[in-house]
Amino acid sequence: MYLRKFSFKENAGKKIEWLIDNVNLGEINLVVGKNASGKTRTLNALSDLVEMLLGRGTNATGPVRYEVLFRNGDNAMKYELEYDLDSVQLERLYMDEELVLDRGDEGKGRIKYEATPGSIYLDFGIPHEQLACYAKRDRLQHPFIERIHEWAVNLRRFDFSGELGKHKYALKSSFEEKEIDLGVTRNSLVPIVSVATARDDAFKERVIRDMSEIDYDLEDFGIIRYSEPYSKSSEDRYAVYVTEVGLEKQVTQRDISQGMFRAFSVLVQLNYYILCGRQGLVIIDDIGEGLDFKRATHLVQLLIDKARESSLQLIMSTNDSFIMNAVDIRHWAVLQREGNKISLFNYENSKEIFEEFKFTGLNNFDFYASEFFKSGFRDMDLEEDVNGEVEE
Repeated sequence: MYLRKFSFKENAGKKIEWLIDNVNLGEINLVVGKNASGKTRTLNALSDLVEMLLGRGTNATGPVRYEVLFRNGDNAMKYELEYDLDSVQLERLYMDEELVLDRGDEGKGRIKYEATPGSIYLDFGIPHEQLACYAKRDRLQHPFIERIHEWAVNLRRFDFSGELGKHKYALKSSFEEKEIDLGVTRNSLVPIVSVATARDDAFKERVIRDMSEIDYDLEDFGIIRYSEPYSKSSEDRYAVYVTEVGLEKQVTQRDISQGMFRAFSVLVQLNYYILCGRQGLVIIDDIGEGLDFKRATHLVQLLIDKARESSLQLIMSTNDSFIMNAVDIRHWAVLQREGNKISLFNYENSKEIFEEFKFTGLNNFDFYASEFFKSGFRDMDLEEDVNGEVEE
């Protein structure tokens, strides 16, 4: 199931109101924008919605409203939610044009029952602070809710400028799959490496090959007992290590460069995600942070290829000009902030302008820096036709 569009309001009508307006998304998305243009805020709004759908509450500072459109095969699903701190005010779910869940405040609502043939709707009453898409999960009675839940469960977010588990260790070296929390991408990599290498002999080879694609030549990686220098702790701890081609030394995660470890962490986790047969939305904020331009651009292209091969929806954010120049602008989602309103321009909602740009002879970064994405040639005093002649 793919996320096609969403809108978000927080603190509507107040001086601290935020509006993310009709964000259209494709299967591959590179979110670009200036600092403070709203890239992270937009991704945080999506992450916060997932937390609510999983029954974990919200980080919002005031009333929020979501309108989210999904594509589920040939069908469309639209979800609307209004939440005021600790109380759901409105919640609706549509399958195509049919309203299958309608809930107001005080936890009262109606929901379609699909366990038997026919259109049957049942009344319900649940706690006012719980989402019906969490409290009314039932694969037989309300399978449409399960699709929303599966989308939320399968979302993965990586903050590439963070540590991604670099300083997280494990107290044992062997794990079972049920012990892994794939939803937290900043945990220790030891459990994933333990389970994935035991489950699939080719897993290690795939990660090594991927690292080679971004110019990190690894010969091996695995798990090693680790002792922190000068630590008084008597507990055994375990870390991941890598061995580079031509070097016999096993380098533990503490001594791996930050940029290299970030790339390694994302590739280990993403390959395991794919190995488990997961399909969903993968978000990577500040992609390439800490990498040189060559490795950053190679990593982005590698992730795009993996997403295509595995039917993942991919959202990456950046303000790096090298990465922008390396990614086709048809995959771009340009954020523009005016006051408290964040708007998005991409190939889907601005196709004519995106197509016009190829006649300028400029590079991708100029498309962003010149703000050509807003109105194309219509904002220019002179327009050059495709034959190179200048028209007044």
